[in-house]
Amino acid sequence: MRVAASIRDPDVNVLVACIRDNIAGFAIMRYGDADAHLDLLAVAPPYRRLGVGRQLLEWLEKCAVVAGIFCVALEVRAGNEGAQLFYKRMGYRTLVHLPGYYQGIEAALRMGRDLSRRPVDHRICCPRSKSNGVHSMDSEGKS
Repeated sequence: MRVAASIRDPDVNVLVACIRDNIAGFAIMRYGDADAHLDLLAVAPPYRRLGVGRQLLEWLEKCAVVAGIFCVALEVRAGNEGAQLFYKRMGYRTLVHLPGYYQGIEAALRMGRDLSRRPVDHRICCPRSKSNGVHSMDSEGKS
């Protein structure tokens, strides 16, 4: 239900990465007037540590920059050290600890990144339009 609603939302990009006709991962980013929020990022276990997550996140970040948005935030489970390390390597920093964020039980860390601090490759064009849809990316990062 959450993904279907995101697909219909004109201010959201849903990105799917495929490798040899298999879904390797997906990501959802919501764009506001001044900031963006990474709602979901997941990579299937066989495709982890192959750069799929990095390519998904970089593509969505480039869309934000093209739209004039330079602040991106996300939440990650406080116990998910692997994901935290991934986001730190991608330039995100911890902003705040959120107790009970997940179902009132599990804590999260809100992380954020200022996209103006690192040059972004504008060769990938991600126009923000009201005709939102699902974007697909192959194993070479091409949409």
